[in-house]
Amino acid sequence: MALIALSLAAASDWGVVAVVDAQQTRPESPPAAELKNSTQKLRVQPSRIAQRIGTAVRWRETLDEALAESAESGKPVFWYVNTVPQTFTDRKIEIDRYMLAGPFSWPKIVSLLNDQFIPVRQTPDADSAARFDLQPYKFVEPGFLIVGSDGQVQGRVDHLTTLQPDWLLHLIRGWASSPAPAAATPAAAEATESWEAIWDLPADAAALIAFRRGMATWPADLSLEDEVWQRLPTEPATRLQVLLMRGMLEYYQGRHEVARETWRAAIESAPEHPLAWKAAAEREGFGPFVRGFETHRELPPAARTAGRQSVGSAAPSDCYADQAIWERSAQFLLGMQRSDGAWVDSDYDFGGTDSLPNVYVAVTSLVGLSLLQAKDRLPDRAADIDAALDRAAAFVRDPKNINLIDRDEILWAHAYRLRFLAERFRRGQEELATVNQAVQSLESVQGTRGSWYHEYSNSFVTATALVALARAKEVGASVDLQVVERGLQSLLRDRFANGAFPYSNGRGNRDNRQAEGNIPASAGRMPICELALWLWQQSDDPRLQFAVEQSLLHHDKLQVAYKYDNHTSTLSYGGFFFWYDMESRAEAIGHLTDVAWREAAAKQHRQLVLGLPEVDGCFVDSHELGRCYGTAMGLLSLGSLQDVLSDTTP
Repeated sequence: MALIALSLAAASDWGVVAVVDAQQTRPESPPAAELKNSTQKLRVQPSRIAQRIGTAVRWRETLDEALAESAESGKPVFWYVNTVPQTFTDRKIEIDRYMLAGPFSWPKIVSLLNDQFIPVRQTPDADSAARFDLQPYKFVEPGFLIVGSDGQVQGRVDHLTTLQPDWLLHLIRGWASSPAPAAATPAAAEATESWEAIWDLPADAAALIAFRRGMATWPADLSLEDEVWQRLPTEPATRLQVLLMRGMLEYYQGRHEVARETWRAAIESAPEHPLAWKAAAEREGFGPFVRGFETHRELPPAARTAGRQSVGSAAPSDCYADQAIWERSAQFLLGMQRSDGAWVDSDYDFGGTDSLPNVYVAVTSLVGLSLLQAKDRLPDRAADIDAALDRAAAFVRDPKNINLIDRDEILWAHAYRLRFLAERFRRGQEELATVNQAVQSLESVQGTRGSWYHEYSNSFVTATALVALARAKEVGASVDLQVVERGLQSLLRDRFANGAFPYSNGRGNRDNRQAEGNIPASAGRMPICELALWLWQQSDDPRLQFAVEQSLLHHDKLQVAYKYDNHTSTLSYGGFFFWYDMESRAEAIGHLTDVAWREAAAKQHRQLVLGLPEVDGCFVDSHELGRCYGTAMGLLSLGSLQDVLSDTTP
């Protein structure tokens, strides 16, 4: 059975660290008794030193205490809200750790909070939640409030999924009790306004300059052989920070294990420094940098207004043009690839830890598909992208990287790797035999009634499988048409008379075709379901157009779940299905036969996509699936829509 290997590495003076190496292993012939699908969730337990993240901030224990002190001192309250009452959000602990090991470990933000604010970290109770309107879906955690000494809210920031140090420092500083001193010259202003939030180093420090240069280039261009990295400073705190930087650059090169050893040395340099606690979190696999949520990319000036001119960490409107999104997103994805070709930032373990290998294969395949499109739009980066794609293909082809026993997420692994390999074959970069093997793997997990399953049997995963098989057939792969027919009959049984599709199927033998379904609740999945039928000639143009039309009409229902790490309580939309539905809609639009309507739908959907880049130009929909998945799906959506518009617009 393919499992996540958890190895324990002892450190000399800073505790025991649980290191998630995300390597999959499987015995050749496991005993039959061990062939079980597990829902057990094995999660990292932080070491003693990593548990100290965020403690450098002098948090008050209660909001009442903070408000009383604020009234006396005149300083505003900085209220960090990691969750709200009655929320369904999953992974509250993990999200909290991203903030504690991110902004609340960065020295300049720690000093700002301690000196200019009354910081408090308390989960709101029912009364304070009502008073400050901290309601589920209206305030999507994590976030913070700035409350003045008069008890009135001065600032409110939630939907935080991208943690860029200098932007957050700039944002929080805007509410400080004392304004920052003005710089003497424009050059000095630039030095104090860029790359300062995390590092307690001189603005012209050689290591800092090297780090800035490294994070601004593509991974293949980085060099760590410069003299600046060889001559490490002797002062402990400075040495710690230089090693922390170097580990980040090594991680950015895909050398994840090397980065962890560098972070070990960083911790040992100054174990009492807050950045040592951050380094421990990164080394142990739950820090915001290794999970892709902390970025050190430089931002355009317009992005610095995020949080005031936009919701949370979303980029302000019109901040990034299409080409900038492709450039920035591709660079981010290349910097997150592991040396063996995989992208492993996702924590999506609803089906248990044993399902994560299949999540990694699925995400790696989706990233691969998005980079294939990026290569078409970034010809100057073709060599870098091709190298990454070859590594990714080798990873998803290797059978040991798939957990065949998992019954929860295996569909995604089989379906998306088939699409990735089929597209590579279409481009002359893969063997047809490899694609045929992937087809057989996907066909083999079909259920007895014709449907496929994701934790449970349902219509949209059946549609996902059927679309993947259609794409494989288009490039000449051998597809079992009996398997397809059973899948189509299952999907047709699921379709309600009004075109809606249920969230799950298999509950009895009812025939839905004579009943009316809940269109607002199913509008997100209608395009992929109808597209699957359309590709196999079991639907028609009006039905496909209706599905797209309803999906756009009810987009607001899906938008409520954006960045929310679970299902909403009413229509069961989940944040982790946001980009799935968006990408499905974009793909379906490309098959509409009414040229005028196709162009109009593509323009409308493109505007929605262009309103979703994060402050650094990438994408996300949930903490669990991660920013690599979100960025890949955002690029795939944008690429499909650009193709439509280039075909229909002179």
